[in-house]
Amino acid sequence: MNVSQLPAAARAASTATHHSAEEIYEHIAERYPRIPYHGREVFLFGRGRGFADRRHIVAFHVSDSPEVPEHIYSYVIITYCYQGSFHMVVDGEQVVLNAGDCIVMDRHVPHSVEPTGPDDINVNLILAEEFFEGRLLDGMADLASPFATELMTMGANHEHWRVYRTGEDEVVRTCVERILCERLEPDMTSPHMIDFFLAALLTHLLRTYEPKGELDDVAWERAELIGTVRQYIGQHYQEGSLQQMAADLGYERTYLSKFVRQATGSTFKQLVNVERMRRAALLLRGTNRPIYEIAEEVGLANLTSFYQRFREYAGCTPQEYRKQG
Repeated sequence: MNVSQLPAAARAASTATHHSAEEIYEHIAERYPRIPYHGREVFLFGRGRGFADRRHIVAFHVSDSPEVPEHIYSYVIITYCYQGSFHMVVDGEQVVLNAGDCIVMDRHVPHSVEPTGPDDINVNLILAEEFFEGRLLDGMADLASPFATELMTMGANHEHWRVYRTGEDEVVRTCVERILCERLEPDMTSPHMIDFFLAALLTHLLRTYEPKGELDDVAWERAELIGTVRQYIGQHYQEGSLQQMAADLGYERTYLSKFVRQATGSTFKQLVNVERMRRAALLLRGTNRPIYEIAEEVGLANLTSFYQRFREYAGCTPQEYRKQG
């Protein structure tokens, strides 16, 4: 899709059947649980969200819609105001996004959305946990930013958020426009293109607008090690040996295993498996190689195990995944 076609396409994508505030609330109350949060109850959105084999969801907020009650998304979410304005209450604080502005909210940030007008176009960029794995965001580990470290570290406090006044920022505008073009006129490469533009967008925001040099020595070492571990897994996923990684990086195996779990929320084996399945998915759609060869290529000689893991990863068999492409 050409960028010149984007305004009309975005308008169409954000237009939906009008519902009253009562209907919206009833729908949410039926679908989502309420959880306690600092002495009050909020809705929990997101768990079970259909990411399929992707690491993101790009969703338009409906224009001319009633308010959405306070909720937590449970994923990192970037909300971008494409046109008009967007009024929110974020953990009790009034926030207004104007055209070109965006907000990044970590996993446990409660927020509500006030009614939108007919000319307001806003988009939610929802990031799966897998988005922060692999080599795509290795550069974030090098940013001297506490917020960046929290976003990438599963064991961190995830109640922080940032508003970025980026209305005049051409890099932000370009990244979002390319994301929306890929979303509105997709082909089989679009999920990967969106991942790259999302990574560029988030890295640019954190590099340009976040204060630098606030990490203490321990936090800095931790951030560097997160990036090193992810890079190592990306290069050695076929072997998948924690013992070898610990030896190569100069750490004790038990310490490194515990660190990986605390920092990412996943075990070393789980991170290796995700990387293997991601590589397998690329080979399934990008080549005509037999499935048993692809299984061996990613380090799984046991074909039964490969099929089981791939179904858990993609929600379908390798053959079905290949046909979908």
